Amino acid sequence: MILLADDEPAFQRLTAGWLRAQGHEVTTVGDGDAARAAFARHRPDVVLLDLAMPPHHDPQAGIALISAFAPAPVVVMTGHADQALAMQAIEAGAWDFLAKPVDPDLLKVVVARAVERARLAQELAALRARDETSEDMGLIGQSPPMVALRALIRRVAPTNMPVMVLGPSGTGKELVARAIHAASTRAKGPLVPVHCGAVPADLLESELFGHLKGSFTGAHADRAGLVEVAHGGTLFLDEIGEMPPAMQVKLLRFLADGTYQPVGAREMRQADVRIIAATHRDLTAAVADGSFREDLYYRLKGLVLSTPRLDERGADKALLAQIFLRRAAPAARFAPEALEWIAQRAWPGNVRELRAAVECAAALAQGAAISVEDLVFATGETAPVTLTPANLTLEDEVVALERRRIVEALERTGHNHTHTARDLGLSRVGLLKKMDRMGLR
Repeated sequence: MILLADDEPAFQRLTAGWLRAQGHEVTTVGDGDAARAAFARHRPDVVLLDLAMPPHHDPQAGIALISAFAPAPVVVMTGHADQALAMQAIEAGAWDFLAKPVDPDLLKVVVARAVERARLAQELAALRARDETSEDMGLIGQSPPMVALRALIRRVAPTNMPVMVLGPSGTGKELVARAIHAASTRAKGPLVPVHCGAVPADLLESELFGHLKGSFTGAHADRAGLVEVAHGGTLFLDEIGEMPPAMQVKLLRFLADGTYQPVGAREMRQADVRIIAATHRDLTAAVADGSFREDLYYRLKGLVLSTPRLDERGADKALLAQIFLRRAAPAARFAPEALEWIAQRAWPGNVRELRAAVECAAALAQGAAISVEDLVFATGETAPVTLTPANLTLEDEVVALERRRIVEALERTGHNHTHTARDLGLSRVGLLKKMDRMGLR
């Protein structure tokens, strides 16, 4: 589908006719605000944008509008054909530039290339989503809680029911929402996140359901809400426990029949959206004290997933730390005792705290090897945790012993995997699997 935004009716009719003759579906609008609303509603493959449109007829205003249509390719059109303006449009994210009057043959070629680019981008996104779904789904770790969580996601994703994701802060609830969306039948549609606690209570209704021009002070134009933007896809309501009671009523109505009413509108509208909600709060207690509606709680509680605390994930701690270090400082490495310290620390801030500590230690470390002292400083502790059998489980001790033996053998053999496997009495494949699980690759 192609969105044609131009304020000249004759140009609209002529250009839309050319495009339809080539087999394209075309939607036409006459100003920037209408273009934004049409893009949110229809999610076109390509946008043809006139740079000088109402209300300002200023090419710079048109250039500022380009970013609103990402990721669709934007072909800008203008009668102000000069090289500087073309370069500004390209720098702002435009894919191509056409000067008016537009040559029909050139338009045909440019649109065909833009449509092909959009198709390839969609296929690439689908392939990436399929790869994530087929392997770790973007949720890294081989601990039993993570394996169980991925198995549940695969069962839950194909359904269209609301999903509630519960878990402490920093445990990856948004990653779970993204994995569910990527593995669902809505994967080609948008995933739209909104943090219910970050939007002021008096603006949350407008943010979710949109508003009409003049409906309140500052509403200078119609604006599509996130529900409309998420049509055909998934709306992720993060920290749903922070949603004000008045909005809970409106959300409950939307969940019941898919209808909503923009602020200032009289008619009801409809959107096909799957809801995934998440919170770190105890919603059962919130229902009991009256801060969260019981009927909304049971409506959202159709399917419940729980994200495990990092302290429950065993060897995943070292694996995640290695990944975070590789991203922050590819040339750096952990000292063996630093990995043991990471594996045995509780990490009350979960994955978010671990990532921040690794990035801080990588930035401040004196050498290539990150020590326990570097990590202690990064976490703000006063002294390293004493690693004694009293605070180690049997599984922790076995993992620590295996890791130490493997690290020593690797250093002895100059990191030759074949020789290391032979020294340890393992197959090469068995060694590599253990190294993957322990974050030693």
